[in-house]
Amino acid sequence: MTTPQARSIPLVIYVFALSAFALGFTEFVTIGLVSAIANDLHVGVDQVGGAVAAYAFGATIGAPILTALAAAWSRKHLLLAAMAVFTVGNFVVGLSGDLTWLLAARFGSGLGHGVFLAVASSAATRLVAPERAGSAVAVVFGGLTLALAFGVPIGTFLGGIWTWQAIFMGVAACGAVGFLGLVFLMPNGRDGGVAKDAFHNLVALFDRRLLGAALITVLAYTGSFALFSYISPLLIEVTGMDAPLVAAMMLVYGIAAAIGNVVGGRMTDRLGPDKAVMIVLIGLAFVLGAMWPAAGSIPVMTVLIAALGALTYAAVPAMQARVIGIAERHAPHALAAAAGLNIAGFNSGIALGSILGGGVIGSLGLAATAPLGAVAAIVGIIVLLLQRNGRRD
Repeated sequence: MTTPQARSIPLVIYVFALSAFALGFTEFVTIGLVSAIANDLHVGVDQVGGAVAAYAFGATIGAPILTALAAAWSRKHLLLAAMAVFTVGNFVVGLSGDLTWLLAARFGSGLGHGVFLAVASSAATRLVAPERAGSAVAVVFGGLTLALAFGVPIGTFLGGIWTWQAIFMGVAACGAVGFLGLVFLMPNGRDGGVAKDAFHNLVALFDRRLLGAALITVLAYTGSFALFSYISPLLIEVTGMDAPLVAAMMLVYGIAAAIGNVVGGRMTDRLGPDKAVMIVLIGLAFVLGAMWPAAGSIPVMTVLIAALGALTYAAVPAMQARVIGIAERHAPHALAAAAGLNIAGFNSGIALGSILGGGVIGSLGLAATAPLGAVAAIVGIIVLLLQRNGRRD
């Protein structure tokens, strides 16, 4: 339940954001450290690439399943457990002397990532007034988008002056700070409604309305990451950018993503989640469709890349608020688990987009990832329309 004071954003939600930055940083910083890790562990770069996948896989499992299994816990205790697992996982990564330990620790820290974001995003909506729910979710995920904007370039820079082990130890220290912030600032409570056992919360994950909402998330992120997964070779080989300019474009994308996250939260508050999600899907379809004929133009692609970043992360608060709103009506005892289902949708969409994008490149070329992504976004629009027309609540 919210209080009159909850009409402002409580300080603990900014602790969520700080923690989310640490979560996102450790996910994205690995991309800039792959070569250093591979050289130090005497393995191939492709094997170290598995560290990225291991983390994402842990987040996908942790978000819906572990959150559902631990639904009887208070929000505070579950968040503390998630941050503890994340912090210890990164500490072990920093101590890893071989690939097996590295992958295991990355998977474990990914589990903490998934649970934390699921619980924090649902808890944030309960700590503010209903009309501030979108903005609260945007604050939480603002830390994640800042990590996206600066994680890779900062990681690459730090990798030149520090060891990769020291960087992961630094992430563990940030996780410890987030843990302490939760200890002192997070109120102790559940997500509202009657507490259910793990079985009831797992069953809630199969509610057709929640699955339908998560499906739209999968489609949106499939569309965005069908292209973004291959943005570097696309910009170099098709657009004609050199490597430093591509690095600058990644920064543009990340900054636009951070702005889009804030705008998406405010748009969700003002228009409601359904309209906000529809606007994002239409925007993604348009931008991705426009990238196909514009792929050879540096000025146009610069604008479109910024727009893609803004739309991709404007989707986060809108889609997360939408699935939590549906859960409040149909599964009020499983809000965190429902939020986790949607976070699994984000990760699944990223993975599926990467796979489908890679599938068309061999036969149709890098630019073909753009219309493929547009088609996925259009399918998302159709699914959303069908859900709205068929709604009976």
